[in-house]
Amino acid sequence: MMRWNGLGRSLLFGAFAAAAYAPFSIIATPLFGWSGAVAAYALLSAAVYLAGLGQTLHQGLAASLLLSLGVGAIAVVAPSDRDVVLAAALALGLLRSGLLYRSRFARALMLESALACGGLLIAGKVFDGSVVSTALAIWAFYLVQSVFFAVGGISERRECPDDVDPFDAAHAGALAVLDDVGVGDSD
Repeated sequence: MMRWNGLGRSLLFGAFAAAAYAPFSIIATPLFGWSGAVAAYALLSAAVYLAGLGQTLHQGLAASLLLSLGVGAIAVVAPSDRDVVLAAALALGLLRSGLLYRSRFARALMLESALACGGLLIAGKVFDGSVVSTALAIWAFYLVQSVFFAVGGISERRECPDDVDPFDAAHAGALAVLDDVGVGDSD
């Protein structure tokens, strides 16, 4: 499976997501209406984006499924399609930093807030209601999301294999913390 868990690959995903909107809108607009098609594509593209961000296929698909279920439930009760787009953007950030990547809580919260608000703000400035502007807005949103990989202090969450002894895993974790703090350094 293709992964887009780096700056260049995330930028490439944004270009593909923008290009795929036109054919999607041809099929989805008669089914959902124009704004419904935009909302459906926001949900779909965010789910596909998360699926490619996981360290393993299992992680990516789990995050994608959570986003689809959560935003899908919101889509059922949301008063407008704009709310679905906002929910997809917020869920993308929450699941990316909550499930797929590790960072300090305050840093992750600030980063994801800035990326969601910045991406939606720039996309909103580009968006004028046409198919081309919608594709450009999608591209702009994912360009901003790519900044996530240019920021330091972020690491992928690793799945713990079943055959690892919990004591050995805890010991290795404690040694890693001590190395990060600099305990035992003789400079």
